[in-house]
Amino acid sequence: MQYKENNIIDFVQQFILKSGEKIEKIEQHGNIQTLTIVKHSARIYKKVAQIKIAKQLANEIVVPKVLVKYKFSPKAKRQLDEPVETIYQWLSAGWIVREIRYNVDGLSVKEEVYRMGPTYMDVLEQQQVQDQQQYNFQLTQLFTQAEALQMPQSFQKAMRFDVMPSRWNQAKRLKFIQFCIAFYQLAQRKDLFDFKEIGATYEDRIGASKMFDAEREEFLAYLEQFNIDVANYGLVSIGKIVPFYFAGHAQAALATYEIGAVHATTDNAVLQTTFITNNTTLWLVENRAILTRMATESEFLQKSNSFVLCLDGQIRSAHKQLIKQLLCSAIQQVLIWTDYDVAGLTIAKNAIQLLSCPYKIIGRYNQLFMDISLYEQWLQQEGKHEQEQQLGGREQWETWV
Repeated sequence: MQYKENNIIDFVQQFILKSGEKIEKIEQHGNIQTLTIVKHSARIYKKVAQIKIAKQLANEIVVPKVLVKYKFSPKAKRQLDEPVETIYQWLSAGWIVREIRYNVDGLSVKEEVYRMGPTYMDVLEQQQVQDQQQYNFQLTQLFTQAEALQMPQSFQKAMRFDVMPSRWNQAKRLKFIQFCIAFYQLAQRKDLFDFKEIGATYEDRIGASKMFDAEREEFLAYLEQFNIDVANYGLVSIGKIVPFYFAGHAQAALATYEIGAVHATTDNAVLQTTFITNNTTLWLVENRAILTRMATESEFLQKSNSFVLCLDGQIRSAHKQLIKQLLCSAIQQVLIWTDYDVAGLTIAKNAIQLLSCPYKIIGRYNQLFMDISLYEQWLQQEGKHEQEQQLGGREQWETWV
């Protein structure tokens, strides 16, 4: 809306006056007009405010830099720490409005503040229109680019606005589409690549390698919801080294691990080499406390021929890769032990999707479930509990195996 000349009064009525208030008198002082505001009804008549506002707005297109720092909005009230001359210039140009509110006596001042003026609002509205046009243009270009790449259905579905998280604003949705295109383009060109390469190859500029860092975890986790395993596309590192902890026998090209202690490897190692084991029982536990407790019972681990992998609260791509590798070795059964809450149920469901052998889900009070739907029904009747509340010991674990 363009608030020019007569429409300035409309601006005051729409954004400043309260219910029951009206303009009683208008006085002209150069390019600034003073509006006397009264509240008038059958039982009440009193002066409640005075508004100072420009009579004719300047043809401005850029908000003064000093004014921007006050972060005005249509309903915001501000005190200005500026010279009188600057405030007068802003008032005359319509950038701001001066509002004086009176006490019940209609004489003494209750509050004196500055508010966003009609010129300011005009410029913001014009900028919003331009921003939206630019956004639509970028979006069209990106979808044209994605279509030319003939991206898989899983990516196409992930990039649909109606399935993206509602908390994502336009800028974040646009950035996610850029990420998908950059990721897929790089995957088509290289067999293996690091997370930092995604941005660096998408935009040829200093700092581009960091362009997706802030959204790294969120974007990768979102892709996994559509069964997009980034490791299968060649991502060998997410830009930082993530440790994985386990106990059991494992052998890889550059290392051999034996039962008797907690071991550690990294996501980078898992995604670049193959791990095998001679253990027959695989434990997938959510928290490190379970792993460290079980690792102290080396005799149990030897007797039960167990390999214990800590998931640290979620199944990452490298976790999936390691689990798949171990399942191709000697593993005959999998025991899943997570917290008793929604997050733990999600971990269990994601783990089961990887399995090709019998599994057991450990419930409270020594209950075992060999069907995820039954476990989910049981969990709905339970309160939230951590798995550490039922650590138990080797006698209990032996009955589960």
